[in-house]
Amino acid sequence: MEHLRSRDLQGVLEFVETAWALAGESAVTPDTLAALNQLIASDEVSYCHLDHVHRRVISYVDTNGSDGGADVFSGIIDAHPLCRHQQAYADFSATRLSDVISRRELLGSRIYAEWFRPAGIVAELEAGIERSRAQTRNFILERAHGDFSARDRAVLELVRPHLARIEETTQLRAAAGAAEPGELERLTSRETEILELVAAGLTNAQIAERLWISPGTVKKHLDNIYSKLGVANRTAAIARTSRKL
Repeated sequence: MEHLRSRDLQGVLEFVETAWALAGESAVTPDTLAALNQLIASDEVSYCHLDHVHRRVISYVDTNGSDGGADVFSGIIDAHPLCRHQQAYADFSATRLSDVISRRELLGSRIYAEWFRPAGIVAELEAGIERSRAQTRNFILERAHGDFSARDRAVLELVRPHLARIEETTQLRAAAGAAEPGELERLTSRETEILELVAAGLTNAQIAERLWISPGTVKKHLDNIYSKLGVANRTAAIARTSRKL
C-alpha cells in the first residue's frame, strides 16, 4: 500500500462520512461520485452494475446523468482490459488500466478504437465492491490526460470496503420483508456466486469453467446450498431466493 499523507487520510474519512450520509434508496448517487471526484481528481467518475453473463448494463450512475454509452459498452464488455482482469483473477481491488495493459497494446486494440478513443479517455482507475464474476459493481474514474498515480490507487482501495458496506446495507434495507430473513446470509460468498450463475441458466460445467473449479466442486457447493436453504434442487433454490439475488 502506497504511503499516504495525513491530509489524504483525512480526506478519506470525510468522503466515507459523506458517502454514508448521501446513501438512501440508492447506495450511490451523483453527489457521491462528485465527492469521490474531490478526493481523486478525474475528468469523469461513474458507477456501473454489470451483468457479465448476459453482457448488459443493469444500472449506471455518473455526475452528468448519462447512460454511459450502455448500448455500445454491453457489446464490448469482454474486450475491456480491466473487466478481463477481474474475470480472470477475481481481483476487484483498485487497479489502473496501465497496470494490466501496455500503452502500445492498448492503442492497437479494438477496445481503444471503439471505446476509449471516441470518448477521449487515456487513463482509467477502477475498483469493484462485489466479489462476483457474474455481476460486478465497479467505480470507474477516467482521465483525458496523464495517468492515475499510486496515491490515487491507494486512496480508492482504502475507501473501497466502505463503499461495499454502504451498498450491502442499502440492499439489505431494500430486501427487508421480501424474503425470509437470513436466507442468503446463510450462504458463503462463493455459494452466493454459484447460485447467481445457476439463476442465470448456466450448467455445472459452465459454472466450473467460469470459476476455474471442477464440476465436482460446483456440485458440492450446490449440495451445501440446498441444505442451508432447505430445498431439494436448483429450481427450488432459485425460487426461494430469486427476489434477493
